[in-house]
Amino acid sequence: MKYSGLFLASMLPFAMAYEYRVGVGKDETTGRKGMGFDPSVIHPSAGDTITFEFRSGAHSAVQSSFDNPCVGNGGFNSGVHTVSDDLAVDAPGLPVVTVTVNNTEPLWFFDEAGGLCHQGAVLAANPTAAQSATVFKENAALPPKPASSSSTSASTSTSTPGANDSATTPASSASGLAASVWLATAAGMVIGGLFM
Repeated sequence: MKYSGLFLASMLPFAMAYEYRVGVGKDETTGRKGMGFDPSVIHPSAGDTITFEFRSGAHSAVQSSFDNPCVGNGGFNSGVHTVSDDLAVDAPGLPVVTVTVNNTEPLWFFDEAGGLCHQGAVLAANPTAAQSATVFKENAALPPKPASSSSTSASTSTSTPGANDSATTPASSASGLAASVWLATAAGMVIGGLFM
């Protein structure tokens, strides 16, 4: 019995993940319905999740790049989520899409459906001194550059309500995450079982 704690210790890294809840279509300065992401800068670790919660109007969360904030880079795309303007800004049951962060490299997102990227509707995850959130927002005000693809550092883990809602899932990232969770769980069960 005294070694059953090994099982719990083996599960600790999965229990320590943090959820960053980000309002899309919510003004971070007023807390009311509006433009952008609330918050617009976050610092997730590997294994943490970003839950995009969609507010009134038509909004999306699309992964982009630091140099070209208002053009999708072929990575994560939440799809368009339309919410009635009659709902309160923090009404229960708003549509959400959750993304698992795979590493601590910077991630950049914009609200493509809202069409307000050039006005600053952007989200910086893990900005650095060399690639700051301030400069990312300034880049969003510039005309778009020709699109280029880059690697994806996030994968969709869940998507909820709405018949027409969709999200893209990079297959290798999602299956790799599922396999590592399964292996860690199995290993914890075996180790915990040996010492009980």
